[in-house]
Amino acid sequence: MKRTDKDLLLEFVKTDFTLRYNNSILGFLWVVIKPLLIFTVMYIVFSLLLGNTVKFYALYLLLGTIMYTFFQEITINGLNSLLQKKDMMLKVNFKRYLAVVGSSLIAVVNFTFNLVVIIIFFAFNHILPSPLDILIFLFGIVILYILGLAISFSISILHVLFRDLQHIWDIFMLVLFYLTPIVYPLSLIKGKTLYLIDANPLTHIFNFTREALIYNKIESVYSTLIIFIISVVFLYFSYRFFSKKIMKIAEDF
Repeated sequence: MKRTDKDLLLEFVKTDFTLRYNNSILGFLWVVIKPLLIFTVMYIVFSLLLGNTVKFYALYLLLGTIMYTFFQEITINGLNSLLQKKDMMLKVNFKRYLAVVGSSLIAVVNFTFNLVVIIIFFAFNHILPSPLDILIFLFGIVILYILGLAISFSISILHVLFRDLQHIWDIFMLVLFYLTPIVYPLSLIKGKTLYLIDANPLTHIFNFTREALIYNKIESVYSTLIIFIISVVFLYFSYRFFSKKIMKIAEDF
């Protein structure tokens, strides 16, 4: 990537982050407050049902909530990335993929702030993950990012062509939340529902990272590596689809 592209990408991230919280009283604190509020509501509701079933349930739920919020932000930001910058795209010549990548990096910045919350919760519960556990967690986050970016390249184009995709994607992300073991452990799911949840790639990524970070266990290694490879391949083809369609997308703005 050229220096000018890096500078433009950094400017996209700075501008988007500033505009998002510019007129808010609490400003960028919403980066941390939003997932914490979701966590608090979920914990109050589900701790009575599952608190004794899942060891360190608060940590289990917090990690799941923050990781899902990270993935959700990548895809939603990517979905809207081209439409948000359509005026600039019509007037300025720059590499269009930077708009999508820049929007995804906003989620990375937000996730970095939430890492502080995770560290505080771990310290409060007197849990110190090993260096290997931390590397496994970070690897899981990298997979989430690659998968989210791959999806973003495709849906950013599709959103320009089909504006209803925004509403469809909101519903899909809500359904996906409950099809991912965030508030419940996978061990509680039986029957045909288990096959549906097991087919969800987020299930394996979440299980892989949380088991290592919280319980010092290494599980779902094979399935997670398969998902990593699929995500990289998906990113390649999604970017090719994006590169092919972006040349004519101005006609649909």
